[in-house]
Amino acid sequence: MADTARLNLPLIAPEQAQKHITHNEAITALDALVQLVVEARDLTAPPAEPVAGQSFIIGAAASGAWTGRDGELASWTGAGWRYATPAEGWRLWDRASAGIFVFQGGKWTALLATLGALQNLPLLGVNTSADANNRLAVRANAVLLTGLESGAGGSGDIRLVLNRETGTDTATFVFQSGFSGRAEIGLAGNDDFAFKVSPDGSAFFTGMTIDKDNGFVTFNQLFGSAPSYPTIAGGVLHVATSYAIPAPESGTAATIDTITGGFDGAVLILTGTFGNTLTFADGAGNLKLGAARVLNNFEDSLMLVKRGGDWIELAFASNG
Repeated sequence: MADTARLNLPLIAPEQAQKHITHNEAITALDALVQLVVEARDLTAPPAEPVAGQSFIIGAAASGAWTGRDGELASWTGAGWRYATPAEGWRLWDRASAGIFVFQGGKWTALLATLGALQNLPLLGVNTSADANNRLAVRANAVLLTGLESGAGGSGDIRLVLNRETGTDTATFVFQSGFSGRAEIGLAGNDDFAFKVSPDGSAFFTGMTIDKDNGFVTFNQLFGSAPSYPTIAGGVLHVATSYAIPAPESGTAATIDTITGGFDGAVLILTGTFGNTLTFADGAGNLKLGAARVLNNFEDSLMLVKRGGDWIELAFASNG
């Protein structure tokens, strides 16, 4: 009796008696091999109670009814086990690992591992669906892009490039809440680098722009610092923001000779409060002032810049 070349299905011979037996054998084999699904791979012993239609890839050193059948496909028909030897290119769905595998080079390999370079994909969605507008879509809690190390043939660097067609097009990052834009940074219709925010995803307000020609920074709105309310301790005032409203550690008066915090080039604005008298000592600690400066009113102010370890006076106003 002859068999087919690829799946070894039995063929009906001319003038064969009981043709239905050969036909049923072929149909049973097709049912097992076409759209191949296995319950598990590399199983070494037959299950105690197999269900008709279940198939398994037999592992190494198999035992029981599978002895000597290593690597074969075993399918249970209800009447017994039927076996098939995988051929190059066979594909299967493995229920246990929920993956597609290809028989390649004498072993079953995950389909993704058999793929080479992926080029010119029209759409790619990772854990979500891509569309004509978002041809690459990723749904995840984190995304990692890392440079290729020099030891692996790279340089260790990484650069993410956004390229637009012309200078009047847009190349920006947009940050959203509930898919409604709240912030945008980048090149928005010109070559200046802009920082924008929006309360509703429709109207955007530019907060800062960096000029393309000279790097000059323009603040498009008023800017300032959140006020802080540090307490003076032992003549030392520690500042954390560029606008501070100090208070004595106890009582209603204090003398300050040292300011800590800030960085070289930082500008600090100090204002007084009604009922407190704050004296900033010139030449003591790290204060370099035009004279001792007293803040004892809500409208009094002292502006300083930090240079090295010293705070140098820029302006003083006594408005009490």
